[in-house]
Amino acid sequence: MSLKKIPMIIRRFVLPIVMFAIVNRSLPACAQWFPETLLSSPALSKTDSNRFSVAADVTGFFKNNEYFSPVADGQTLPGVSALLAAGYQVADKFRAELGVYGVKYSGRDPLENFQPFARLQYSLTPAFNMVLGNIYGGVNHRLIEPLYQWERQFTANPESGLQFVLHSDRWFTDVWVDWQNFIQRGDPEQEALTFGTSVSYNFNIPSVKLNIAVPLQLLIYHRGGQIDTSDEPMIVLGNAATGLCIRRSMDFWWFRSVGVDVYAVGYYDRYPNKDLRPYKSSLSVYPVFHIDASSLQFMAGYWLAEKFYAFEGEPLFFSFNPYEPQQRLPERKMVTVKFAYERELLKGIYLGTQVELYSDLKRRETDYSFGVHLRFNERFLLGK
Repeated sequence: MSLKKIPMIIRRFVLPIVMFAIVNRSLPACAQWFPETLLSSPALSKTDSNRFSVAADVTGFFKNNEYFSPVADGQTLPGVSALLAAGYQVADKFRAELGVYGVKYSGRDPLENFQPFARLQYSLTPAFNMVLGNIYGGVNHRLIEPLYQWERQFTANPESGLQFVLHSDRWFTDVWVDWQNFIQRGDPEQEALTFGTSVSYNFNIPSVKLNIAVPLQLLIYHRGGQIDTSDEPMIVLGNAATGLCIRRSMDFWWFRSVGVDVYAVGYYDRYPNKDLRPYKSSLSVYPVFHIDASSLQFMAGYWLAEKFYAFEGEPLFFSFNPYEPQQRLPERKMVTVKFAYERELLKGIYLGTQVELYSDLKRRETDYSFGVHLRFNERFLLGK
């Protein structure tokens, strides 16, 4: 795919962001609640230097979505996801891994998303990692819920492509390409890929125990290509979010912090199909209040939107049902409330549970979900 064929929106906005990200470093991004017990660190440890290792990442999950909205369908997700990989690390600079990934749903015999796993990772500095193959995807991008439905951590194929992850005291930067469908000349299907970036600049005011962050999140989905034989039209659609996140540290009893996030969230479809995606663009607002208290988290937000859609987002925020586009709620006024409990039980063993409420003020109905997950994530070192 030549540069001239890359859609204008990517050339104008994506490439500058990539260059901006490469020359900066990062720390944990400003983001609304997601299960932090599902995060994976890209850092390479000196302890693993010149050693073979076996990594096991196994998560049992149960998530019940009681959705009654015309734009989102309810579903229960009971199952176990597993990643098993063997690897070798050279010093604290390079690691190669090969393995397998799959999901076993309760009550369903075959494995879902079963596929090989392959990752090459190079650490240019302790803060800057380049990843090829299976990247650190899913919730590791730390996207807000209107842009990314966090249960995709269990249901979507593992992301694969190219990723740059950087860290510092002030920056969190994650830039990636998830190549979802690779084609060769004459293939009947189009290539499909997602470009994403999640950046946050953080600064502290120690005198008042205040942390302020300015986030920028971008997702662009492209389907097309030059060497396929498909008659399907090109698709380029994207989402962007930015805003301000303010947190104040607390030394009161078991409270850790309180905060307010305010996001402006956009949607753009360059080639809208009125039968499948009836809206071309929109701008939404999402203020959120949250409290962190040891292992407990509380969040309450207000979603004000019109004609919104996000190709990887939580469907309850949408203005139409992507599976039944005639089901529409063009104007959205919704209150979101979340309670979560997460902790590390033992080394490498994590527990998380959550209750999520979505109250549609125009419909005067409340959709909700609840769930629990138990994760075992450990790397076992073998001989040199």
